[in-house]
Amino acid sequence: MSTLHIWLGNFTSEKDFEKYLDQEEYLKAWAVYDNEPSTGNEEEDAEPSPELRCDFCKEVDLDTYDEDFMIMKFYKKEAIITQVSDDILVDNTLFEDLCRKHKIKTFNAVIAYEDHSLTEKNASSSKTVTYIGKLPQITNDDESDAEIHYLWIGENKLEKKDIPKQAGISREDFVQLNYYYTPKSGRLDEILILQVEDYNVAEKMILKAEELKLTTTHSILDLIVKGNKKIDAEKIGNFLGMKYIGRFGSE
Repeated sequence: MSTLHIWLGNFTSEKDFEKYLDQEEYLKAWAVYDNEPSTGNEEEDAEPSPELRCDFCKEVDLDTYDEDFMIMKFYKKEAIITQVSDDILVDNTLFEDLCRKHKIKTFNAVIAYEDHSLTEKNASSSKTVTYIGKLPQITNDDESDAEIHYLWIGENKLEKKDIPKQAGISREDFVQLNYYYTPKSGRLDEILILQVEDYNVAEKMILKAEELKLTTTHSILDLIVKGNKKIDAEKIGNFLGMKYIGRFGSE
């Protein structure tokens, strides 16, 4: 199981976030250094200056980072913890605990990097972003036999039989689809307890709803999928006109 170093930050724009992580100039300089023949001039043959490294690398004392082992996400709106934990494939509760520990309430960018040689001391030296620690990444193998619940809430009535088509998902994408609607807005916690068969999952959903200060709703959609099936929950919510709440395991 891989372990990720995680940083959270706030950037004024996606362009600024990309600039913070842009190592292209440094990599190009090294490409020239590695491929050009020696001139015999000590100054001209010198290795590229470490000052050319991206700001992130300079802050945490990395030479370069391997993009294949890094997840970089910028959110146009304030990031939602459940969405971020889904994006970087870590346990939502553990991720939330780290955010709470570091008193982070709002952020719009996340960096998650697998690097066993990077020490927590160096990782913590970042200034532009806040290092919150390490978490194990959930892999498909870890969840392949598990059932994962995705929850959305909404105001409008949907036809249950039409939901897969409207959401852009096929029958092979999910194990079970539970949809409930009431014309009169009801208490969300009561609806979840009655409509979600797995009590442990229902409790987790209620806690997440309380965190998001969501108390009432007209409808819920509880989509159950196999752990190795990844879905775009935000996109599905947009298709259906529903608010995505989070991803919940039974364990």
